[in-house]
Amino acid sequence: MKLKRMAALVLASCMTVLLAGCGAASNKDTGSAALPEGTPTLEEIYAANTLEAYQQANIQPSLSTCLREGPDNKETNALLTLYWDKDLGLVARFRKTNMSFQYYFTRNNINYSAAVTEDEDTVMTILADDAEERGEKEITYAEKLFHQYGFGEYNSKEKLVSCTDSGDTYHIITDISAMSFTDSTGRTYTYTTQEYDVEKETLRILDVFRTYRFADANGTVKECTRSRCMTYTNKIVSLPDFMREGICEADWSREFTLRYPDGTRDTVPVPDGISVLVEAPDGYEAYTDSDCETVYSEDQADEDGILPDRTVYIAKK
Repeated sequence: MKLKRMAALVLASCMTVLLAGCGAASNKDTGSAALPEGTPTLEEIYAANTLEAYQQANIQPSLSTCLREGPDNKETNALLTLYWDKDLGLVARFRKTNMSFQYYFTRNNINYSAAVTEDEDTVMTILADDAEERGEKEITYAEKLFHQYGFGEYNSKEKLVSCTDSGDTYHIITDISAMSFTDSTGRTYTYTTQEYDVEKETLRILDVFRTYRFADANGTVKECTRSRCMTYTNKIVSLPDFMREGICEADWSREFTLRYPDGTRDTVPVPDGISVLVEAPDGYEAYTDSDCETVYSEDQADEDGILPDRTVYIAKK
């Protein structure tokens, strides 16, 4: 991989290209510096990096993301690998800094996560929905993670400014300085540039190096760098044994009843014999009693050693 330069060097090189008037949007553009013959367009690159394209090509993607923020370069890392399973559909194995691996999947419009504890016990968590998100879902939890940590959708504001034929790959620098957005917390982000190494044969993005600036809640402007590395394999890795035996092949005969503040309820099936927790949506808590005084934090067996059906109450904290 060729993306080892510091953010300042990336910015300097990109600004040099831009000031020289070498901007180009695709291989069909006729600017002052024509791109090499056969250079892929950004539309083609983005189109080759979708879940549908991966599945059709029998490719299993794995992403690693590193975010460095502020003058101290505070680092946050995330790892995401996708699986296509005949029983569970799309499954995402995901881990962030200071977090163990979790396997996320959606079954009958219910989001779940599963993990193995230090004692090698399987624990599953029901991810309770907000009231307005309950019911049929347009996108699964695994797809949400892919869209959040993947490479996104093509934006016509992004322009190809240089392309180097590096043998097996094209090394591409793009200008996305016109792209900015404001997130849900009110922070405004402005992207400056990004680089790609694009595998020629299949037009897969191998690496992205991006810098951006954002204003925090106090109005302080910070600069961040984000790098993403994606690897591919045509030798599909299967789900681990604990997922296969404890969840896919389990008897889903046990039930949790989730009661919501508006008086409605959901009946959620879970595998028999597995400890199950409930993660309430933001601003809410899961309780064991209708008075919402005792937080539900442990799935305990009854006096016969059996994990019973449960009722859990979702209420505001």
